[in-house]
Amino acid sequence: MKILFSAFITAMGFILGMVLAGVGGLSAKTLQLLPGTNENTKKIERYWQETQIDFEDIAQLISDSSCKSSELYFKACLNAIVENTLRFDLKLNFADGRIEKLHRSERLDEKTEKDLLLLYSNHTSQINFSEIINGLLSLEIESRRPFLAAQIINSFLSVYSDPHTYIMPANFYDEVGSKLLRSKYFVGISYEKTNGEFYIRKISKNSDAEISGLKAGDKVLKVNSLDLSGASYGEMTGLLRNENLPNYQFVIQRKKEMLNIEVKRTFRELSHVQYNELQAEKSYGLITLSKFNSGACVALAAELKTATMNKTAGLILDLRDNPGGQLNEAACIAGLFLGKNKKAYYVEYFDHTKANEVVLTSEARIYDGPLVVLVNSASASAAELVAGGLQEYKRAFVIGEMTFGKGTFQESEEWLFNPKVSLYKTQGFYLLPSRNSTQLVGVKPDVELHAEDAPVKREKVAFFNPVKVKTGNYAKLKNSEVVEVYTYSRCNNAEELGTDDLYLQAGIRYLSCAQVNAKLATSDTGKSTTRSF
Repeated sequence: MKILFSAFITAMGFILGMVLAGVGGLSAKTLQLLPGTNENTKKIERYWQETQIDFEDIAQLISDSSCKSSELYFKACLNAIVENTLRFDLKLNFADGRIEKLHRSERLDEKTEKDLLLLYSNHTSQINFSEIINGLLSLEIESRRPFLAAQIINSFLSVYSDPHTYIMPANFYDEVGSKLLRSKYFVGISYEKTNGEFYIRKISKNSDAEISGLKAGDKVLKVNSLDLSGASYGEMTGLLRNENLPNYQFVIQRKKEMLNIEVKRTFRELSHVQYNELQAEKSYGLITLSKFNSGACVALAAELKTATMNKTAGLILDLRDNPGGQLNEAACIAGLFLGKNKKAYYVEYFDHTKANEVVLTSEARIYDGPLVVLVNSASASAAELVAGGLQEYKRAFVIGEMTFGKGTFQESEEWLFNPKVSLYKTQGFYLLPSRNSTQLVGVKPDVELHAEDAPVKREKVAFFNPVKVKTGNYAKLKNSEVVEVYTYSRCNNAEELGTDDLYLQAGIRYLSCAQVNAKLATSDTGKSTTRSF
């Protein structure tokens, strides 16, 4: 069979999103769905180089004979090709199994894994998987071949196992992926592509992008010399990741206005924890937590102490676009609002020979005032545990969109085929304090808001073979330990905040109307007003 690899096609090799492992929740596939996550990508390529993973490692899983062994195996092999041809502006022909040039008008890079595979649901032609994979590897520069080989394997595992089982260089997470500071090359933009056009989804607090005046909702028409009309995710990601550029010239459309905005890069390492004060009639605190990385709880505790000393009238914890991370950080952070030894989450293994666990909050309560948590459809994993747990304890009022719906955890082990590679394998569910699962259902906010024209790529709709959990499979808590502290409602004298961010506006309205409903216990073991699950 002839494979139509064009000699004129440049090997782009860019990936939508950073492949960054997160023990206990954050996964490569989750991050691939989150807009504009590209930090540390060059570093991970170097780590993959050290593993020397190549075609022989892929062949351990993907061969022409094994791919025909079952329908699921065939779909997994198909996904390995379909997802990775897009990196080179190529696609698998729908009819005859050949590789051909991708027309940008097809917008296949905007589709989820599930939607891509559905396009090939009637594919019956004979596909030479080994030949196509060898062809893709030959398009990549030598130093990036191991990185591409790993992405091909992860695309296979996403369908054959589940979306959050994946491989990673053995020491990458401890040395790079768990750090609290963002890459110094990150300018502060999270973006998404809808109907062929790029929109800024979120601007990170205190970043170069925020200082420049870019705003969430801006349509990006051009960056430097790159006209984004019909551009791919790879081109946009590659440009914003270019560490040699001192600044960016953005041409954006904001409502009916066309603006030219220069983003001057300062190459600062921003923390994943950012604190700002919001001024309405009273002063409110805003803590933005973009990832549950190592040290996040310590950093957040310091900001809470500042908010307490400043006697803020209420606090907003912004978990929008937070893909999760380390679960021990989630348990620690929950304690800052609940106190020690409250149930943070449960761990339940698929393997019934392993003991299930209940994880308690590990830190003393620092902040006991009114609290609003902001979430959206990209709030996942540990972010869902914190938002859902504080909601179940009636400690916080949750505003935003239904969350992502990732309720599984992964544990690492040495990969059978290469000792320099770790396999992060899905081992079970983590559950909210009520023992309800977030898997596929997410956390339902107390007040739902919907971002205009924002694509929804939750676990349930994005992946071909997500792990399923039976509804009502877990018993409710029998003991009562939830402290109801405040009630939140809209009132006639609600305060207004001068911002275009509808989520922040709603947060201030409800915080300003919060009423003390029951006095918080003076000690973690004391009695107070409770509610049973």
